[in-house]
Amino acid sequence: MDTIIVKPKNTYEYKGVLSTLRKLKVKTEIYKAPSKDEILKSIEKGAKSTAAFLNGKIRLQDAKDLLSEL
Repeated sequence: MDTIIVKPKNTYEYKGVLSTLRKLKVKTEIYKAPSKDEILKSIEKGAKSTAAFLNGKIRLQDAKDLLSEL
């Protein structure tokens, strides 16, 4: 089945689209965009992980080993 992405401009349009889809009994999945705080926390976590690796505090797994686990 195909996927349609709808990005309403405001809450009124958002509720209208959802209401119409529900009336048509279309399965909906809502994905919320991450907030700026979530993005910044993710970047900070990655920077801390990188610093710990460079300081020798943690050992990272090779990509080959990681893929072989799958």
